[in-house]
Amino acid sequence: MTPNDLAAAAGPPSDEALELLSLLHEQQLDSGWRGTTQRPVVIAEVKKVFYGMARSPANEKELPNRVLSEYLRQLSDAAHIKPSSKTDGERVPLPLSIRLAPIRSVGRHIPPMPPWHSKLAWAEEYWALPHTTDKIRAAYEALNTWLHRGHEGMRIPLRERALKVFGHHHYFQQPKHPAEKIFDTLKAKPLFSDRKRLLRLISAFEVDPPLLTKEFRSTQLEEDSGYHELGKGRVLLVVENSTTYWSISHMLRHIDHRIGHVAWGIGRTFQKSIGSITPKNEITDIVYFGDLDVSGLSIPLGAGLYAPSGLPPIRPAVELYDALLRLGTPGRCPPKEAKVTPARAQELASWLHPRHRGPACALMLRGERLAQEWVSFDYLSTDERWYMDVR
Repeated sequence: MTPNDLAAAAGPPSDEALELLSLLHEQQLDSGWRGTTQRPVVIAEVKKVFYGMARSPANEKELPNRVLSEYLRQLSDAAHIKPSSKTDGERVPLPLSIRLAPIRSVGRHIPPMPPWHSKLAWAEEYWALPHTTDKIRAAYEALNTWLHRGHEGMRIPLRERALKVFGHHHYFQQPKHPAEKIFDTLKAKPLFSDRKRLLRLISAFEVDPPLLTKEFRSTQLEEDSGYHELGKGRVLLVVENSTTYWSISHMLRHIDHRIGHVAWGIGRTFQKSIGSITPKNEITDIVYFGDLDVSGLSIPLGAGLYAPSGLPPIRPAVELYDALLRLGTPGRCPPKEAKVTPARAQELASWLHPRHRGPACALMLRGERLAQEWVSFDYLSTDERWYMDVR
C-alpha cells in the first residue's frame, strides 16, 4: 500500500505509524519524560528514530520524507501527536517539531480530611473537588487547626493573623509560601474570596500601607479618648514592613516614650531614604526593626552608607528583636538567600545586640527567616518590654 493509498483510507494509524510512536515514547522516556504532560520533539529526533526503523516492503520505493509525513499525519489525526504549524519548507514538507500527547494520567492524592471545627465543617464538600489544590487544602487544614486551639484573642491585622494561622503548618514553611502573605493572594471560593466573612472568622482586619510623610504626627483627639500624641523626643524608629509599622504606631499613642518619629522603611527603600534626614529633624537616635533574614539585616547596614554626616549610627530595637526571637516560628528563606556563608551571616548580624548575633547567624545558616509580623498587635498591647529601650 502506497502513502497515497494510506491517505485515502480512513481508520486508525497503521502498524508502522504506531511503531514509530512507540519508539518515540521510549526515546523520550529514556530522556526523562514522565509521560504525564505533552512533550516537544524536534523533527531531527523524529527522523533519527524513523531512519532506525525497518522499511516496509510496501514503501521501499517511496521517498523517506513522504513516508514519514504520512505516518505523522496518521498519528496527528488520531491525536497521538500535534505537529507544529511551521514546516522545513522542503519538497515534501515536514513540521519543525511535534508534541507527543501524554500517555500517563496524573494520579491525584487526596489526603484524609481533618476532624472539622464546627465553624469550618462546610469545607468537607470542597475537600476533594477537582479545583481544590494542595495549597487550598493546606489552608483549610491550617485554619481548622487554629480554630481548634480556641485562642482567637483580640482582633489583629491580617498579616499578623496569617502567621498565627499558617506559621506553624509545614506546607507554609516553603519559601514560595511565606506564611504572613498567604491571605494576600489566596482567593479560593467560597471562604477566601469573601473578605468580610473571612475577617469575621479569623478575628482580623486589613491594614493599608500608610501615606508617606517624613514625620509621624498624630491628630489632636479628645482628652477622654485614651490617646495622646507621640513623644517629643528625638528618636527615629524605622519599621521595615507596613503592618508592623501600623501596630507599633498605634500602640505608641498609648504609652510614654522618647520616640518623636516613626518611619515605614518600605523594605530596602530605607537604604536611600535615610539621606532625606536633615539637621532640622533633630534626630539624635535611629532605631531599626525588621525581619530577621538576609534582606532584613542587610537594610540597616546598607543604610549606613547613605546616611548624611552627623547622623548617629543605626542601632537595633533590642527588645523588639527579643520578642521576635521569643514569639516567632521560622520559615524557609527564598533560594537566593538560603546559601549565605558563615562570614556573610556574621557580617549581617554584626549590628545586632551581642545576645542576638548568634541566634540570627544560626537562623540564616539554616536557610530560615523570622517575619517581624510575629511581634503582633496583641503582644504589643499586653506586654511592656518591647519599648523599654526607648523609654
